[in-house]
Amino acid sequence: MTQEDPEIQILLDQAEELYSSLLRGETTLADATCSEILIKLETAIEKKKHELKQTSKTSQLC
Repeated sequence: MTQEDPEIQILLDQAEELYSSLLRGETTLADATCSEILIKLETAIEKKKHELKQTSKTSQLC
């Protein structure tokens, strides 16, 4: 999925950086859970799931 959607890969990379920051103690858990990166990642994943669902429905009709 990330090869097809570079935006998701970028967000995953940013989420990994956020996680590393959390492990190093540079970010609090409260800040990490409210992070804009995670919100954007969740939105992008939901959008991709919806697209895949629509594609699946279309291919079943053929």
